[in-house]
Amino acid sequence: MEKEIVKNPIITCENVDIFYGNVKAIDALSLKVDRQKVTTLIGPSGCGKSTFLRALNRMNDFIESFRISGRILLEGEDIYGPQTDPVQIRLRVGMVFQSPNPFPKSIFENIALGPRLNGYKGDLEELVVSSLKRAYLWDEVKDKLKENAYSLSGGQQQRLCIARAIAMQPDVLLMDEPTSALDPISTAKIEELILELQEKYTIVIVTHNMQQASRIGSYTAFFYQGRLIEFDKTSKIFTSPSEKMTEEYITGRFG
Repeated sequence: MEKEIVKNPIITCENVDIFYGNVKAIDALSLKVDRQKVTTLIGPSGCGKSTFLRALNRMNDFIESFRISGRILLEGEDIYGPQTDPVQIRLRVGMVFQSPNPFPKSIFENIALGPRLNGYKGDLEELVVSSLKRAYLWDEVKDKLKENAYSLSGGQQQRLCIARAIAMQPDVLLMDEPTSALDPISTAKIEELILELQEKYTIVIVTHNMQQASRIGSYTAFFYQGRLIEFDKTSKIFTSPSEKMTEEYITGRFG
């Protein structure tokens, strides 16, 4: 199913099965994620996209019935290996959720708290400024860094959460439908930001918006009922997919 189209993978998944109790959520998944590119995950609700996304930084570990087999390699390291520290994996693989979830603290502290707790040795103020600039938020908040993050609009809060994630200097940034709760203007800003961020970070994003996937994805993976149906360059998926089911999904015949 998967052609060798990814030349420089940062993540390699080999025959991954994921279960919640006796229910198989992901079936025999093999996939490579290209370095400093945007990979979009598409498919109908409940098809395994978010389960797979959370597996990439061990967020599923918090679900009691979760178990996984196969291998997920990050820079060649098995992230589920017995010697692997899941906390270190989550530092290297950041996450932005569907709804903005800023801490109930100041804008400044939202960015500074994580690096401070993890022993950041550099200039913390400089890190906060650079992270806000990289998230296209600095000009909007530079005069109110001491204000509560909840004073920001929804779109601003989501960009703050992205700034908070990149302040941890991850290798990979996961995004689970980061614009689904936002208005079109905020969505356009986040998409522009994602395209800018791929110059430094590898991004994997779940989206239900086909237009969004076609706009920002370098690669697209189509999931259905826990299986990876097709994976290819986004331009190929949206113009001449290899699988009939992929074509039917992206043209709106089901899902």
